[in-house]
Amino acid sequence: MLPYHTLPGGIPGIERPGPNSIVELLQRVLQREGFYGGPVNGGFTAATVTAVRNFQAARDLTADGIVGPATWNALPAETLQGIPVIREGSSGGAVALLQRCLRRQGYDPGPINGVFGPKTTAALKQYQQTGAPEIVVDGICGAQIWPLMG
Repeated sequence: MLPYHTLPGGIPGIERPGPNSIVELLQRVLQREGFYGGPVNGGFTAATVTAVRNFQAARDLTADGIVGPATWNALPAETLQGIPVIREGSSGGAVALLQRCLRRQGYDPGPINGVFGPKTTAALKQYQQTGAPEIVVDGICGAQIWPLMG
């Protein structure tokens, strides 16, 4: 089970409305599973909520449209394939994305340069410490952290 916390609006990691990569992931999965026929645009729209409710009902979950731990757990495992695991010493686009996400959420990862150095590690650990109690504070960004980044 991946640890998630649910914020207002129902999706882990969403603090404000608008396009969101986690919602895009959700929309793609729901589309692949035959529950969502709308555009994959990252907007948590009425159509997305309806698809979530239908998915939940089909899985005997509370059909409330809130994507919390039970719903994330019910999504097919392959939805997280390809999510990179990055840590200090990593570099590239995934690191730059993490740095942007951390900065957007109020943490200072240092320069957005795609290099996972000590400042990025410190910012990620700070983020991990303020998350759900199930989050391991290890400075590693993988399947437990990416879905929360928003």
